[in-house]
Amino acid sequence: MPGTPVLQSAWAAPGFAVAANYGGGSGGSLFGVAGAWARATGRFQVSAGAGYQNRSDFDGRGVYGVRVAVPFGDPSGAIGLAAFAGVGGGPRGRRHVHVGVDTIVVIDDDVSSTAEVPVGASIGYRWAIGQTRGVSVYAVPAWVFYTGGADNTGLFRAAVGADVAITRAIGATIGVDFGGTRASELGGPSSAQVGLGVSYGFGR
Repeated sequence: MPGTPVLQSAWAAPGFAVAANYGGGSGGSLFGVAGAWARATGRFQVSAGAGYQNRSDFDGRGVYGVRVAVPFGDPSGAIGLAAFAGVGGGPRGRRHVHVGVDTIVVIDDDVSSTAEVPVGASIGYRWAIGQTRGVSVYAVPAWVFYTGGADNTGLFRAAVGADVAITRAIGATIGVDFGGTRASELGGPSSAQVGLGVSYGFGR
């Protein structure tokens, strides 16, 4: 989803999971929900999310994201590798132009990014803590293509993230991405972005 880092684990937990998410950076913030499904083999995962994004100098907007990931290697191993591709976006916003202390002009915006397409990989390491808990850390290099107006741009971004299994069913994620930047009036990202999530896995 726009306004959040691309945090893709190197593994896929079989079955269904849902999550509450937060993303933020210098250009605004996002609150959303997401869901994921993975095959019993752990070799294929589909994730989707939707949320509301607040952007500096713009009206808020609804956003979405969809991603497909294919983990490789031993599904039960300590080292993981996955490839992924996705698409996310939302409608063009209305921009606020400040022309005086008490004056704001609202104009239709036809330039800001409406879609972003990340393609990349994830490499991670994980370890167990007792019988029901564990931690994984991963790095996510990605090429992200942004569309909007006359300025379609591809940027290299990289993220680092961590997943913590609090119980068999409840997990938490934290991460940050950084790299190439794009002017905030074109949809960003103009800085690093932080992401937080709490998830619940059914049938664990």
